[in-house]
Amino acid sequence: MLKIRNRIDIKNAPISGIDCPELCLDKEHFQNYPKKILYKYNTNGFRDHEWPTDLSDVIWCVGDSFTVGVGQPFEETWPNLLQKKSNKRCLNLGEDGCSNDTMALRIKEICKLHNPKLIIVMWSYLARRRRNNKDVGHDKNDFGDDIDMVNFSKNFKIANELSTNILNLLIPFAVDGVELLKEKYKDLIVIPQLDYARDHHHFDIMTSEHVTELITKKIDTIDFESK
Repeated sequence: MLKIRNRIDIKNAPISGIDCPELCLDKEHFQNYPKKILYKYNTNGFRDHEWPTDLSDVIWCVGDSFTVGVGQPFEETWPNLLQKKSNKRCLNLGEDGCSNDTMALRIKEICKLHNPKLIIVMWSYLARRRRNNKDVGHDKNDFGDDIDMVNFSKNFKIANELSTNILNLLIPFAVDGVELLKEKYKDLIVIPQLDYARDHHHFDIMTSEHVTELITKKIDTIDFESK
């Protein structure tokens, strides 16, 4: 769960996923985007620098393509901005198309192997599922708003009952009726979309900076001695 094998050692790819002229949501926006973007993945297959040998005091950032930083320069991804702001190594474990099922498994694996002090998870679209060890947009046999909510609750419980500190965020437009989730999970931070990356879907710098500010405020309230 801590490797993405089809991404390992990709160096300096100019496009990724919907961040390309053919799949982007606004071709004019894509063509006029002023910043240079390259995709480089480490030996674990994540869009990050190589991880340090000592992982005892790092922040683990788990998510989907919004955490990868699709459509934006690596330096402007929210885990990278958080690293600069916190002065702690922030590991980017974002994966394109990642389901909440996979994120929950990944968080369990982190806790099993590394005894983390803090994991930040940016949960994804509730309709996504992990089926036959692959993430899919939805499973036609396990789909619908009510079922999606039940599935999210299952994964949320798995992550938040582990013996570590968890900060829970949710990507924009992850589900219709997001207010119900916010009522049920008071500590869930639903991210507003303030601007758009090159692909006109993911975050750009304003949203990444806002995410970092929200996380920093939450971190300041954590009693790290309690877990």
